[in-house]
Amino acid sequence: MLESFPPRKRGAAMALFGFGVVVAPVLGPTLGGWLTDTYSWRYAFYINIPVGIFALFMINRFVHDPSYIKNARVPAFDNIGFGALVVWTGLLQIILDKGQEDDWFGALWLRWAFFFLITSFALFVWHSWRKHEPMVDLKLLKNRNFGVGCLLIFFFGIAIYSTVVVLPLFYQELLGYTAFTAGLVVAPRGLGTICGLPAIGYLSNRVDPRYLLTFGFTIFGLTTLYFGNITLDISPTTLLLPIMITGFGLSFVFVPISIAAYGTLRNEQMGSASGIFNLMRNIGGSIGISLATTLLTRHTAVHQNEILNSVPLTSRPFQNSLAGAQHALANSFGPANSLHPAQSLLYGELHRQAALWAFVDVFRSLCLLSFLCLAISWLFKKVQPGHPPPAAH
Repeated sequence: MLESFPPRKRGAAMALFGFGVVVAPVLGPTLGGWLTDTYSWRYAFYINIPVGIFALFMINRFVHDPSYIKNARVPAFDNIGFGALVVWTGLLQIILDKGQEDDWFGALWLRWAFFFLITSFALFVWHSWRKHEPMVDLKLLKNRNFGVGCLLIFFFGIAIYSTVVVLPLFYQELLGYTAFTAGLVVAPRGLGTICGLPAIGYLSNRVDPRYLLTFGFTIFGLTTLYFGNITLDISPTTLLLPIMITGFGLSFVFVPISIAAYGTLRNEQMGSASGIFNLMRNIGGSIGISLATTLLTRHTAVHQNEILNSVPLTSRPFQNSLAGAQHALANSFGPANSLHPAQSLLYGELHRQAALWAFVDVFRSLCLLSFLCLAISWLFKKVQPGHPPPAAH
């Protein structure tokens, strides 16, 4: 797509492309929740079959290689680079998926998987850097803007996928929403993004991308900081406006990162660059989901211990609460049998309060990450909007 449009139109093209990149993960929980509640969770995967067939048709119909790719000499297939890439990315996905379930490095098999991950990754980097025509041209990372852009899109992947996962979990696990209702509550983020993309399409060729990134990360940081003040008493509409504003801010992130990252590359370098760029975003998303779920689990246990230390079982507040719960449950279980149900009820409330603080920790961590990204965005060299890169590059 970048090769097909002149520099002055890339901003608008990337805004349309960003619509799918940013809005699709936001609308995913809504559609996935409806499929899960109406049919089965398996249909969240089955739906990829018709979508994939339609994508293949559209690619064959409308996407064409430019002349310098059609007429280029096809290099020999990079077997070593491809094999190392498959091994380390596959192992990374397995580790991220199973790490929390198997206590991370407490599992022997996971330690071995991590060893082979590091080994295959080192081989991939060494081979790709030395080979004349590698499958992945890592030398593009020597370009300052592209290197900074890959770092930022990595953090962006962590931020957006973490929020997409954490918010529906909060509504489902702590507030008792169904999968569809939880997805519906967070869907306004997509509406905010839709409102922001036309503006970014207009501004991208007129404003320095660094200013747009500053605005986008500031909005995202402030809204996640607001999420860090949630309680268990919020209504379905309490976070409606902040969620929508989050989507609006995110629309000012993806497109400027792409413009600044690709702005100093030649058209011939776009193919290899886009592969690395999108790989970094996807790896960031996978790591973000894994980190978020791990933080929720570990911090829930930490806060549970902190609450128990503050309110021990022998304290008068706990004993009063236990007596009140026993009295309330006496009609259902009888006075002699209400002790254990009352203890279970109080433990459930303890877990909910501890989990709430874990969600707060995750949101505040994302706030810090967004402001770190704001600082990193000023490492970009200035890219003149709407102009091609210098020939020296």
